[in-house]
Amino acid sequence: MRNQVSTVIVVFILSLLPVVGSGQTASTRSITRDSARSLVIPPAARQRPLAGQPVSVLTLRPLIDMPEGIAIDNRGHIFVGNRRLENDLRVSEILEIANDGSVTTFVTLDRGAADDFATGILGLAFGPNGDLYAALASFNARTHGVWRISRDGDAERLPGSRRMVLPDALVSDAKGNLYVTDAGDGAVWRFPRGGPGKLWIRHALLEAPGIGANGIAFVPPRDLYVANTDQALIARIRIGKDGSAMEPEVVAAGTELLTVDGIVADHTGILHAVIAGASFFGIAPLVRIDPATGKVEPSTTEFDAFDFPTSLALGQGPLDHKSVHVVNSGIFPEGRPEAAPGVVRVRVK
Repeated sequence: MRNQVSTVIVVFILSLLPVVGSGQTASTRSITRDSARSLVIPPAARQRPLAGQPVSVLTLRPLIDMPEGIAIDNRGHIFVGNRRLENDLRVSEILEIANDGSVTTFVTLDRGAADDFATGILGLAFGPNGDLYAALASFNARTHGVWRISRDGDAERLPGSRRMVLPDALVSDAKGNLYVTDAGDGAVWRFPRGGPGKLWIRHALLEAPGIGANGIAFVPPRDLYVANTDQALIARIRIGKDGSAMEPEVVAAGTELLTVDGIVADHTGILHAVIAGASFFGIAPLVRIDPATGKVEPSTTEFDAFDFPTSLALGQGPLDHKSVHVVNSGIFPEGRPEAAPGVVRVRVK
């Protein structure tokens, strides 16, 4: 079964691993904020859906936009990473969806990287102080790494992060330490508040010949959960009292997690995960996992609304706290307009 998973994942990684700064110069322009793009989502798309029923929140352009990474702030604004194709290069930008449904470009982190499936912004997360963090795989020495972005759109790269092979998903713990998966190195990095990042753990449960450590979630007081895409499992890593990584252990694995990608934890400690290759394997695209028992349950049976879902975030606010927002990368949208790249909201248990 592992070889079967690798066959699907290898599409993403055949050209993922050029050396950072290996002569690519297209991404050397300065980071900019650009609000020129503006559209309004129909009000019907913002209504509360029935349990398990996907509702489109944002629809982007097939074969041009390739979104990945999502975070929602305490105002309910949705931020989505987007890899927009322009002149055969991928422009890495972050879109902001306001409460009224209007969409603008919040910030542009890279003006043009190689057009690969996993080039660009791969993950977004908010820290406890309200700053937005973005994992950018540009493979350009000037932009590759993890970025901190203020509410005003000012961006700075975290020290040490440019050495990561494939920075992917991010999460903060209760103390404000940032943890970032390296999907190309089977590892997790740790960035303390105000300090440079360092390799935190590399382990066999995080490694893979294709994409290893991917989605990441934190459950207080000291549990980190990491999804391994190629191994179809979720591992728990307890944070030691001194901040070190304890020995990882598998909490869930099996066919329901084939090509598992992004994960998030709700306030009860239940994990929610998206399955990137769900349409290939005929399994649920959005599932919930009880880490105490390893039980995996589908959160929706509406498969047609999903095309390579990669990231997810919990809704914010009293009217949306039972919803999960899922990013469709839309890698294979031909003939499936209902599964275009964008954001889908699903009401869950």
